[in-house]
Amino acid sequence: MKRLYLLMGMALIMPTVALAQQPTGMSQEQMMQMMQQAQKMQECMSRVDQQALMQIGQRAKEMESEVKALCQAGKQKDAERTAMKFGLEISDDENVKTARECGEMMRGSMPDIKYPTSEKDFKDRNICDGY
Repeated sequence: MKRLYLLMGMALIMPTVALAQQPTGMSQEQMMQMMQQAQKMQECMSRVDQQALMQIGQRAKEMESEVKALCQAGKQKDAERTAMKFGLEISDDENVKTARECGEMMRGSMPDIKYPTSEKDFKDRNICDGY
């Protein structure tokens, strides 16, 4: 869940960061290209219902609390099912899909964040390890 917050936050603030500072070793042309990409991303993000993303973020916080409580109660399987259900639900949300597409525009400028998208992704992980 924390990775989802990070991804959404980065997608929303990346244009501001890109415009605010010029990385060392970057040519003026490269800076202009990055600024153009950031503007395209901002335009893309304007198609996303920000209020809906905020609601998803709030639900994600609530879900994290629920998962943490399940983990602390020793109910790892229930915690995994709950997290997976929520993850699949938000992955189908049109605003999340659009935000993800917008974020792809800045690929290479942002760290590659991997998060589980199916039950097989949890195979070697224990969701409760973080709690």
